[in-house]
Amino acid sequence: MTLRAVLESHRDTVPTSAALVLKGDDVEFAAVGEAREAVFPIASIAKPIVATAAALLVRDGEIALDDPIARWLPELAAPLVVRTPAGEIDDLVPLTRPITVRHLLASRSGWGFTADFSLPATTKLFEVAHLHGRPDLPPPGDWLKSLATVPLLHQPGEGWLYNTSYDVLGILIDRATGSLPSFLADRFCAPLGMTSTSFLSDVLPSGAGGLQSTVDDLLVFFRHLLTSDLLPDLATDTTSAAERAAAHVFLEGQGWGWGGSVDVAPVDPWNVPGRYGWVGGSGTAAHVVPSRSAVTVLLTRTAMTSPTPTAIMRDFWRYAAD
Repeated sequence: MTLRAVLESHRDTVPTSAALVLKGDDVEFAAVGEAREAVFPIASIAKPIVATAAALLVRDGEIALDDPIARWLPELAAPLVVRTPAGEIDDLVPLTRPITVRHLLASRSGWGFTADFSLPATTKLFEVAHLHGRPDLPPPGDWLKSLATVPLLHQPGEGWLYNTSYDVLGILIDRATGSLPSFLADRFCAPLGMTSTSFLSDVLPSGAGGLQSTVDDLLVFFRHLLTSDLLPDLATDTTSAAERAAAHVFLEGQGWGWGGSVDVAPVDPWNVPGRYGWVGGSGTAAHVVPSRSAVTVLLTRTAMTSPTPTAIMRDFWRYAAD
């Protein structure tokens, strides 16, 4: 079996794809219906990139992990919290602690998705502040004001929730640096030679899913992580066993670091302790495996219909693990 054969075996349902596997110094590339330089929306693979940008700012002393986010985002200075996660959105209590940069990085701000999308606070989040799939993105200040009307599902730091923390983090970095797109371009893309990575929208640079890129740019980025002093922070699990169980629809038994999942349990053949990366709703996936000096990247244009990884992702990971 070759990498191309893996992609071809899914051509009926995934007509266009590009992928590569790095093992040591050897790179295998294959594509179906696409040129190697094709640019794909990478959706949530933006999260590891934005997390790395935040970690760089922390390392360089430009922001601190325990800084309250209200320093840059005054619109979010005083959100309220539902008394219980399943409670109505008018049964609220005040914050017991401020939301911090650390909470955003670890997806523990109190905004985001659980396995139960029917919770009243989650329903309101979808109605007024969910960005993905929207044809028109609001200016950051307007979006923050809308998000501020959505109560937190729990006090900051007291549970893991998916996605929304990274849209907030993207705007925080945008304000802290003057421009998130310029910061990424100047500090990552240009120095590393990632010439085809950029934001899809300049109105609101979504830290949760707003980037486009190529397989080779993502190879460069994740290969850089293999030797980066930032990777230990990015790839350290921040979740408890109970949180991993509650979030199984997203994490499938694995943990969460900063911006991506971290393998902690050998649920499937491709799970290796310390494997770090994430998947995107546009049918994308990218991971780094430090213990094997390996990087895997899969890009497609076939949207996921649920948080569960697709069949092509699973076959790709299985192939890469051999």
